[in-house]
Amino acid sequence: MRKIKFLFLASILLALLWADAFPQYYFGKNKVNYTDFEWQVLTTQHFKVYFYPEEKEIAEIAGNLAEKSYKILEDKFNHHIFNKIPLIVYSSPHYFQQTNVIPNLIPETVGGFTEFYKGRMVIPFNGSYADFERVIRHELVHVFSFNKLHYVMKSHKKYNFSSPPLWWEEGLAEHFSKEWDSEAEMLIKDLVISGRLVKLKNMGQIYGTYFMYKEGESFLKFLKEEYGDDKISLLYDNYWKGKDFSKAVENTFGKTLDDLGEDWEYQLKKQYFPEIETSDLPERTATQLTFKGFNLKPAVISYTNDKRQENWIAFKSNKLGYSSIYLMSPEGEKEKLVTLVKGERSQKFESLHLLKSKIDASEDGRIAFVSKRDENDVLYIYDIEQKKVLRDLAFDSLVTLSSPSWSPDGKSLVFSGSTRDGYCDLFTVELNNGSPVRLTRDLYTDEDPCWCSDGDRIIFSSDRGEFGKNGFKNLFVLHLSTGRIEQATFGPQNDINPSWLSDEKVVFSSDREGSFNFFLLNDSLRIYQLTSVTTGVFDPVFMERESSLVFTGYQDQGFQIYKMKLPQKNLIEVDNRLYSSLNSWKPDRLKGEHKKGVVKYKNQFSFDIAQSAIAYDAVYGPIGGLQVALTDMLGNHQYFFLVGNSAQSKSEFFSSFNLAVTYLNKSKRLNYGFGLFHFYDEYYDDFHGWFDERQYGGLVSASYPLSKFKRVETSFVLRQSEKDLYMFDRKRHAFLSTNYL
Repeated sequence: MRKIKFLFLASILLALLWADAFPQYYFGKNKVNYTDFEWQVLTTQHFKVYFYPEEKEIAEIAGNLAEKSYKILEDKFNHHIFNKIPLIVYSSPHYFQQTNVIPNLIPETVGGFTEFYKGRMVIPFNGSYADFERVIRHELVHVFSFNKLHYVMKSHKKYNFSSPPLWWEEGLAEHFSKEWDSEAEMLIKDLVISGRLVKLKNMGQIYGTYFMYKEGESFLKFLKEEYGDDKISLLYDNYWKGKDFSKAVENTFGKTLDDLGEDWEYQLKKQYFPEIETSDLPERTATQLTFKGFNLKPAVISYTNDKRQENWIAFKSNKLGYSSIYLMSPEGEKEKLVTLVKGERSQKFESLHLLKSKIDASEDGRIAFVSKRDENDVLYIYDIEQKKVLRDLAFDSLVTLSSPSWSPDGKSLVFSGSTRDGYCDLFTVELNNGSPVRLTRDLYTDEDPCWCSDGDRIIFSSDRGEFGKNGFKNLFVLHLSTGRIEQATFGPQNDINPSWLSDEKVVFSSDREGSFNFFLLNDSLRIYQLTSVTTGVFDPVFMERESSLVFTGYQDQGFQIYKMKLPQKNLIEVDNRLYSSLNSWKPDRLKGEHKKGVVKYKNQFSFDIAQSAIAYDAVYGPIGGLQVALTDMLGNHQYFFLVGNSAQSKSEFFSSFNLAVTYLNKSKRLNYGFGLFHFYDEYYDDFHGWFDERQYGGLVSASYPLSKFKRVETSFVLRQSEKDLYMFDRKRHAFLSTNYL
């Protein structure tokens, strides 16, 4: 019982003194609140949308997409949610990473999350309205499945139950939020052909990974094709009938989970194995240049090696766990590898955006790349001969930057960038003056720009085409002299990563034939297929001296750099005019009966945690306690209340209360907290023997993060200590302070 009392008081002290360490979520790293947002609340029929004024249009679109998804999922789950669902929207992933809804550092690969204490959906806008809709529906599936499961179990008086496994929950959210796409196809096909598909019963091996999401989605797709979506939703109605998830599956589908898993695996083998006859893996069609880690986004650059001028390859990689930029021999990394930039280890190169932003090389040996520094992205120019950064360009008006491309004269760069309102457009910058010039200004996502050697044309990938509302991207050409935008490819597919081979020819990656392959586009807008790869190839770059393509290929659960001769003969022409409409689209905003009005955000506190414990011992009597955590909707203001009692008799009841209250303010960059406490109990240690001690006082704590990697932190605790030492028959009264910097 003494141990129980000690542990209870230790938990109180831990929560109270948590103020000292609240910025330290990972080893030495901090979540930095760079911006003080002026939050507002848009109320709709089923949601409360939290936003700031700069993203008002995005908030209205989010409200409309959420209401649309609510109607669809209400029908699928046959369930209604009575409380309004909180939806917190950020106009950029960089702002999203500052959220205090959860204390964790948020990796840039996270596209949104649902927090279940208050049912909050927290979602950033990444520039793509199709992605925005998908993520909103994905997170709303979590809200519906969680709410429906608890409603069903409560209705049948089942209060002690386990939820479905994470692979099911995430797979269901993916399945109900979008159609099966080429990215999911690529990952699952690779797992099946390589023999690395994880069985359902072994899903713990890939718990929480992206592969778990995709395998779960694939299994749900199989259930839909075999049994229908109605049966999937029926599982939640049947959940109360069995003791766990596996029994609910058996009651719903008439087969055990293991049997369904075997049926799913067999169906995938029948589907994908025949494809090897007509297509190949990247390693079978090209020379593999890298082997360890994820290696991608290659750029061909002129480099002096042993006094010889050669074409070397710069690329991004996470070989050591951190994303960095490397330079390797044209024969591959095993021949020679040079580290240029070490990312994710300093404020200067906080994130190199491994999977998103390409790098580009000029003819005189300079590399242009993007890295996050503090709140915004910065454009860096690196000289490979001098092995140093020549300059960096930061733009106050732009939050994110991506995929810079050099002009033919090496004096300017074109890149994709997003503003505080979330719009993702094209910009150019002359290195002499350093001021960005906006080339496009609209609600469409413009990515992967590439400057033609004629100096007047920029080709890029965008969702501004007829099928962009559904997430598909085509290629467009911007004429700088006139500002005219010409559509170059057409159709419901993803045409990405364009790269000029010459003034008349462009090579790009597209999933128009199923898997991502390379295609050639000429100045007559005729398209020819260059590769037939089973999985996927991306980021093509022309190595002129060898008439080769250097590219990223996906195989064996990873991205690697490959090199292949550019095909010249027997090319298959692909029809580029099946869809020739130039119709654009516009997203629908919230309107009509759904829109209830906008008000300024006010702190409204509700419970995050409320839990108690009570116990009784024949000698020492009863002990008990309660701890409560209250936060506002945004998590910026937090209160912790703790109450316990360690009395051994009625006369000690009031004097033996243990009380503590702590307040934390995380709304601004300077995080601070303060608290008051009173603790009393009887203890034992080897030196003092039995003694009792009463402590009461307060604390103040503050932390100012200089960056993600450094902070200034201080705390100051004052307390009165009254200790009665039974063994020594004496008492000690002391006023104590503990200071930390």
